Amino acid sequence: METGKAEHTTDHLPQEIIEEILYRLPVKSLWRFKCVSPSWRSLISSKQFIKTHLHRSKKIESFADKRIISTCKGKLKACSLSSLFTEPVTRAFSFDFFPMNSSNDIAIVGSCNGLICVLVDACRFFLFNPSTRESKELPDFFTGAMFPKNLSSISAYGFGFDESSGDYKVCAVCYLTLVFGSNVTFPRTVRVYSLNADSWGGSSFFYKLDACLIGAAKFMSGKIHWISDFITDRKWEVVCFDLKSETFETVKQPSCMEGYYNPRLGVLEGCLCVFSNYSPTDTFDVWIWNEYGVEDSWAKYVTIPYQSVTNYVTPLFVWPSGEVLFTCGSGFFIYNKRDNCIRRQHTVDFNRDRDREAEVYTESLVSLVLED
Repeated sequence: METGKAEHTTDHLPQEIIEEILYRLPVKSLWRFKCVSPSWRSLISSKQFIKTHLHRSKKIESFADKRIISTCKGKLKACSLSSLFTEPVTRAFSFDFFPMNSSNDIAIVGSCNGLICVLVDACRFFLFNPSTRESKELPDFFTGAMFPKNLSSISAYGFGFDESSGDYKVCAVCYLTLVFGSNVTFPRTVRVYSLNADSWGGSSFFYKLDACLIGAAKFMSGKIHWISDFITDRKWEVVCFDLKSETFETVKQPSCMEGYYNPRLGVLEGCLCVFSNYSPTDTFDVWIWNEYGVEDSWAKYVTIPYQSVTNYVTPLFVWPSGEVLFTCGSGFFIYNKRDNCIRRQHTVDFNRDRDREAEVYTESLVSLVLED
């Protein structure tokens, strides 16, 4: 459509009607429509439009704009979420625009508002938006860090949004191994990256020397969360990092989860959840935290028979019918609570790495380019 014709066609429509129509369109269409006219490009690129479109997308229950991203043989791939529930076969697609997608070591740090954060080669952080094809490498983590790169390692990481400042942040925990005779200690430091400042903050020591944080955290309610094992104890707890205050806090192991082992964290239906094996009954249970911050609001959400799965289960999403999508090994499975049955979903070009995370994300227009 020519620019002049587009502007003439929409002249008779009130601006609020135009915006209402555009809010309902998928990201792919909006990205294309930025070329219709300068006024449409300005509108669709505006911070307020992007924010409102994202807010509405999260509320729509069509799930057409939801995707699942994971690593496959060291490469990032994604597929349609709704296809896994409704189609007999789901085909994956690659991110050919992402410069580091040929690396053999990519870990998903997290996803938030359509942005994905990944860790490449255990030392380089990247942010990208799969929908807009924007990508950005973060400044070097070890420049200005307390521990040198050749003597330390990034052990834990998380990504989320600080609503108070409108800032996307990455938190990384780095440890250094020191050997004193027969004793081995693991001093840990923490650094936080701010997208608004485009820089890493200073290093600070992690406050719990007896706790062990490993891998990707889960973002919920302005905080990122890890399950922490204790070096000197068999119990576990949830360690939270508040992105606003940039401070740590802990949630003790709920008493209702005594007897559970190898717990892991997830997010289901907008709530933090813990999924774990329960040895006395050989079942795999998912517990959901119905009211965040209320200690006694944990409730068992679903129980999956242990005999039905052979590896650790990671729940990803709950369909409106109540069916639960989860990963097990390299495959995707759906558990139907009504008939207590599990079926495997067939995929093409999506042979997931067994020890890597899968994330559900919503397509968005959120940009990595800082405003002047």
